[in-house]
Amino acid sequence: MFTREYKQFVRENGEMIRKKHTWSRYVHRVSNSRMKSFIRPNATVLAIGPWVKDLLEELSPSMAVGVDHLCDLAEDTPDSNITIHGAYSELQNYQETFDYILLPFSLGFMEDIMVSLVDLQRFCHEHTRIIIIYYSKSWQPLVRLSEILGLKVKASEMNWVPPKEIENMMELSDYQIIKDFMFCLMPVKIPLISNLVNKYLGNLPLLRRLGLCSIIVGRSRIASSPERKARSEPMVSIIVPARNEEGHIADIVRRTPDFPGGSEIIFVEGNSTDDTRGAIERVIIENPNRKILLLIQDGKGKKNADLKGFAAAKGDICLILDADMTVPPEAIPRFVNTLVSGKAEFVNGSRLVYPMRGKAMRFVNLLGNLFFGKAFSYLLDQPVRDTLCGTKVMWRYDYQKMLDIFKYFGNLDPFGDFDLLFGATCLNLKIVDLPIRYEERVYGETNISRWRHGAILLKIVFLGISKLKFNWLPMFSNGTVRSPLPPHDSAAGLNKTGISAP
Repeated sequence: MFTREYKQFVRENGEMIRKKHTWSRYVHRVSNSRMKSFIRPNATVLAIGPWVKDLLEELSPSMAVGVDHLCDLAEDTPDSNITIHGAYSELQNYQETFDYILLPFSLGFMEDIMVSLVDLQRFCHEHTRIIIIYYSKSWQPLVRLSEILGLKVKASEMNWVPPKEIENMMELSDYQIIKDFMFCLMPVKIPLISNLVNKYLGNLPLLRRLGLCSIIVGRSRIASSPERKARSEPMVSIIVPARNEEGHIADIVRRTPDFPGGSEIIFVEGNSTDDTRGAIERVIIENPNRKILLLIQDGKGKKNADLKGFAAAKGDICLILDADMTVPPEAIPRFVNTLVSGKAEFVNGSRLVYPMRGKAMRFVNLLGNLFFGKAFSYLLDQPVRDTLCGTKVMWRYDYQKMLDIFKYFGNLDPFGDFDLLFGATCLNLKIVDLPIRYEERVYGETNISRWRHGAILLKIVFLGISKLKFNWLPMFSNGTVRSPLPPHDSAAGLNKTGISAP
């Protein structure tokens, strides 16, 4: 995996590297903190690269394996769950798969990056996340200067590979890129100043492109679990929050397709002033061959209705469909097929691609949706064009893991769309926008107050910035930061709710 020059350099200069690990020690602490923000506790981890022993000891893995050519210069780890090897060849007979594969600063010393990435596929299962950190090529002159000045250990010749080339090699090696960004604007530790610059300035939209380090989070395209293969025809739960939508109920049932694995339509009635509840009761009687449930909302708002619907759902896949039918029910199979095919792990409807029908969306609402799309693309490090489209699809297993994450972001979101996107990004799910035609409402009026709800959603954006962008750096100081990630029981293949992975 690694070049002969790098191995020889480590053998000849290992002791010196440990003594002069000053400049890079701070950079490694920053990068370790970044990696920790992506890793759930009690997961299985494979880490390959320099100083991964330090990284693994900071995590809380159920089992971890590290490959570090410097390990013979360090004391054995006291954690019995962590095994450190001195060479990648020692993993030749490993049969295990891992929840995370970490490659901190190791691509620069690989003999052939593509060959290495292809070989790492054997350690991937369907939910494995591969996290790569490497030096930005634009920093090459300054890194060389720091070596000349003795601030950094002079390393063997590195692969200074541009980000686009790494992304291309990952695609060619059958990995799908989930997110990528740059960080560590100030790699030298200056008390107070470095933390301030890296935590705040280094996370601003333009300045973050100047960071020393780049990070890529990806997943295997080809790994698949036996559970997923057994669910090639999953059951689908369609959750329909309905308040004052009497005129749409019959058409929703008539136009919503069934699926080979079965489906259920869960209406969550929100104390309507019209006869929405009666309309739902009538379609249940008129469609005895369809599984249709009526739930009465005991709270307020679409988010509360979604939570009640998800709690009652029995399907492998959960889909939210707004009862105003501005998203046609005929589009549902496209959402489900995108998820089942593995092209996405969270499918988000996008109403902003095709021209809208009639007066489907008011101009001010359109401007708000465009703004929130840009804001969330920055927050999630994934492109999301239409955050407030009510049609979102995910595996029920992943939704169950989001419940703890919702608590981390509070209870501000009245619709639940932002919370679901926050949950998806914290779980490192691949989010994909699915373009749909946005139809004009034919019955009733919208339940959304553009100004009041717009102000709340803007407040949630600032909350997301504080939680997702400005809240990671203290994790490598003496203090601790609460992680939004729920624990994971990798050995059993279950999360703490006891629901098996798809």
